[in-house]
Amino acid sequence: MNDAIKIAGVGADWAEPLAWIIGEESSGNPTAQNPKSTAYGLMQFLDSTWGNYGYQKTSDPVKQVVAGIDYIKKRYGTPQKAVAFHQQNGWY
Repeated sequence: MNDAIKIAGVGADWAEPLAWIIGEESSGNPTAQNPKSTAYGLMQFLDSTWGNYGYQKTSDPVKQVVAGIDYIKKRYGTPQKAVAFHQQNGWY
């Protein structure tokens, strides 16, 4: 995760909330696949999310977290807000 944080250019304060989201979404499995949807990977992106945010679906965990950081920044602003939304809604 530290490599992804460096690549994405965010602070170390992203590590804990990202770890929480990843734990909730995929239990840390970069090839986790939701059998009821196209949700895939650590961040459980839908196929449409990968495309809408300019990323290709990948099993590379660093690329998944970089994409997840970009998504969180654009949708929520901070990882803490993403966690709060997830806690209220069961998804983010």
